[in-house]
Order: sequence, then structure tokens, then C-alpha cells
Amino acid sequence: MKKLSLINLLLLIGIILYLLSDMYKKEHTHFEKLTAERIDIVGEDGNKFIVLSNPKQQALATTNGKVINPEKTERNTPGLLFFNSEGDEVGGLVFDKENESTYQMLTFDQNKNDQIMVLRKDEYEENGQWYRKYGLEISERSEKPYIEIIKEYNAINKIENAEEREAAFDKFWSNPENLAPKRLFLGRLESMDTGLFLLDKNNRLKLSIYVDANGTPVIQYVDSLGNKKNLLK
Repeated sequence: MKKLSLINLLLLIGIILYLLSDMYKKEHTHFEKLTAERIDIVGEDGNKFIVLSNPKQQALATTNGKVINPEKTERNTPGLLFFNSEGDEVGGLVFDKENESTYQMLTFDQNKNDQIMVLRKDEYEENGQWYRKYGLEISERSEKPYIEIIKEYNAINKIENAEEREAAFDKFWSNPENLAPKRLFLGRLESMDTGLFLLDKNNRLKLSIYVDANGTPVIQYVDSLGNKKNLLK
């Protein structure tokens, strides 16, 4: 009996060691190369936190786990997207090429809204010449949830009467809560002017501090009448 109990004990220890070894292998799997169309990093409840994907498989933007624009079923943007524990997309690293233009950007989203800070580079070809703009952009958004803005936009877009639809869009775009004016750009423009450019809440340039393509320093502001004033002469 004692011999049988010892055998059982040894078998039990062997099973435990096997299970621990198998668990270790699963937690420490090593891949020399991994090929995939999409990789999701999720929590225990299945909530997405990070999505790395090709254009076709890219995750859609969500708020509280719900798709912001249910009428848009494809995103067609390759990159790395980030989500928080509430199921909100909060930013990402995206990049691609469209016809004769390319872009790369790192975005940061406002809570329950869209991007308000972007590190972005754009290049496009026009008449055989390439133009480039790159730098840091900061925008302003209201507290109105982006999912509500998109819902209103889609409803207006379904209005069959063209005049009514146009009037509804005029009202929609005149509401500051639906807008996202740029307030700051720090970087290089297509003109090769490089510096700081500040805008007001109506997206109008108000103050520029930069060095132009010829190396000339410029400090310029725009008064209430829209006249440009140079502070350096």
C-alpha cells in the first residue's frame, strides 16, 4: 500500500511538473519571425488596447466600445492604434501613400473626441515637383462627443432634398461645437518657411515667427482688420 502511495505521489509530482513546464512554454513562446495581417493586444475581458494592422484589417474608431461611424465599415489605414480601458480610440501611428502623396503621423485624441495633437509629415507631387510640410499641429475641439457629431453629419447627409441638405450643412458647420480649428503649427511649410505659426479660434493665422527659404528671419502678426504687420524691418 505504501509503495502504491509513493507511486501515486511520484505520478502526481510528474503531472504537476509537466503542467508547469507546458505553462512556461506558452507564456514564453519565442518566434524568430511572425507574419500576420493584424495583431490585437487585448485585456482579460477582450477589450482592445493596441491594434497593429494592414489597411484591409484595420480596426475602426470607437467610443465606449461602439463604432463612432457605423456607416463606415472600412478604414484602409495601415498602422498602430491605441485604445483605453473604456473602449475609446485615443490615438495612433499611421502611414500610407495615396496616388502622388504620402503621409506619416502620430496622433493624440481628446477624451471622447478626435485628435487634438498631431506630429505629421506630408509630401505631395504637383507638376513634377515634390512639396513637403512637416511638424507639430495642435487643434481645438469642444466637449461635444465626436460620436454625436458624426451621427448628426450622417443624418444631414441622408436628406434627399439638395437645398434642405445644403442649408442643414451650413447650420452644422456654423456650430463651433462641430469644428476643430488649428491653433498652432510648429515646423516647416511647403514654402520652406520654418518656425512657429499661431492661429485664432476661427482658424485664421494671427502670429508667425519663422525663417524663410532664404534664411531671413520674420516676425509677423495680423491685426483685427486682416492686415499683416512685420515687426522686423
